[in-house]
Order: sequence, then C-alpha cells, then structure tokens
Amino acid sequence: MQVRDVMTAGCVTVPSSATLADCVTRMLMAGTGSVIVDDDGPLGIVTESDVLSAAQDIDEPLSAIPAHVAMSHPVERIEPTATVRKAAERMQTLDIKKLLVARGFDPVGVVTVTDLVWHFSDFQREAGRLALKGNAWEHGE
Repeated sequence: MQVRDVMTAGCVTVPSSATLADCVTRMLMAGTGSVIVDDDGPLGIVTESDVLSAAQDIDEPLSAIPAHVAMSHPVERIEPTATVRKAAERMQTLDIKKLLVARGFDPVGVVTVTDLVWHFSDFQREAGRLALKGNAWEHGE
C-alpha cells in the first residue's frame, strides 16, 4: 500500500506572514490539525501542538505570535508512491506525526499517524492477500 492510498489530499496553507491566530482559524475552518507555511514552496508546518507550546512559552495573544516562530522546519516530505511502511518508519525515526506528501517540490497532501491507524485493517487485508498469493506460488497453484 502506498502513501497516496491513505493520505489526505490537498494542503491547508498560510503565508509566512501569518500569525498563529491565522493558523488556528485555517485549521478550524478546514477541520485539520496542521497548516503548511508556504511562500512559493513549503517552508514549515504548524501543528496544534506547536500552537499550544508557543502559547505557553511566549505568553502573548496568538495574533501577536508569527507562524514562523512556532513552525517546525524544514517540513519533512515523502513521495506519494512511497510505501506506508516507509512513512511509518520515517515518522517513528523523526519522532513526528505528520509528513508532507509531495511530488518533487509540489505538495499534494499530508499523511498523519492518524491516517495510518485508520487504515490499519486495510494493511492487514493487503498483507493477508499477499501472503496467500505467495503461498499459492509455493504450491504451484
């Protein structure tokens, strides 16, 4: 199974001039947990956790905190044709919960740990199907 099979297509973006209040507004409007900070290409990602940490650490209104202060950068990317296993391994290795899905430099979506969990039964079915197919090969069927 490939990343494109489980990702959320499209990206919610804000310009680098955005504040955290702008980021929160975009997240709430889109029903998502992150926004990509983008000025002619992705610069970073602001997540719900980033907003909470910045609000705690900076102790200013969200409208006074620039997005670039709280964003994680550079934003980690993965190709849509990469395997879901590779995405999960990268998230685990980097200790992150979201990856920007991009064809080269063109963002096409986001894949999250939640996406992987929601599709876990699909992975199990695919693994079972592949195992049966391999078993049939061994028995000459």
